[in-house]
Amino acid sequence: MTSRDYEVFALGDVALQCGLTLRNAQLAYKTYGRLDASCGNVIVYPTSYGAQHYDTEWLIRPGRALDPERYFIIIPNMFGNGLSSSPSNVGPPHDRGRFPGVTVAGNVRCSAAC
Repeated sequence: MTSRDYEVFALGDVALQCGLTLRNAQLAYKTYGRLDASCGNVIVYPTSYGAQHYDTEWLIRPGRALDPERYFIIIPNMFGNGLSSSPSNVGPPHDRGRFPGVTVAGNVRCSAAC
């Protein structure tokens, strides 16, 4: 059994910008650093389409813009990237080639819901 290094947030049914509803949508994400008492040190840095949080980890280092010693960094994985709801892991009617078109706006709205 393979362990994963990310969490999954169950969004439930999500109305997409295209007008379709993605049932039982899931958003995979990983966090780095610690949330401060005022909750004012949060950075949300979503992946690009097709990328996964692993692809951004080189940016997260002490002394860099995404410094986990200063910030609580959340990397949500965009829909369609294989970890969040994607053509390969959802059932009908939106599996495989029937996966609906998702937008950046829809991904950001769902990331904010976490």
